[in-house]
Amino acid sequence: MEKYSVLKVDSLQNYFLVIANTYENPINDFLYDGYIPFLENGNVIFDLVVINGINFNRFIQVTIENHKLQVNTIKVISDVPTSILDMSAKYFKNHKEVIQQSILPSASKYLLTNA
Repeated sequence: MEKYSVLKVDSLQNYFLVIANTYENPINDFLYDGYIPFLENGNVIFDLVVINGINFNRFIQVTIENHKLQVNTIKVISDVPTSILDMSAKYFKNHKEVIQQSILPSASKYLLTNA
């Protein structure tokens, strides 16, 4: 299984959704690599539910400039666009194994795969 999945957000210009599939945070990978291959300039929203659960810090937004993650723009977002929430929900319904293999509590697993 890939460590993360990258999805283009068609409803928002120059936005991507990156969903963590394992306990490893993809933000760290992008910081280490120093390069974002799929986006030159724009924004990425990370769904870290597998890592952080359904807590306030589930969604993180960062700005990308010249294929580089701008560290000073990393922020937790609570007002997540509906299109992102819908994409995330659809992803987990179609990839239940990501949630089932996580260490999330059973109630959270149920909500993420059946809600």
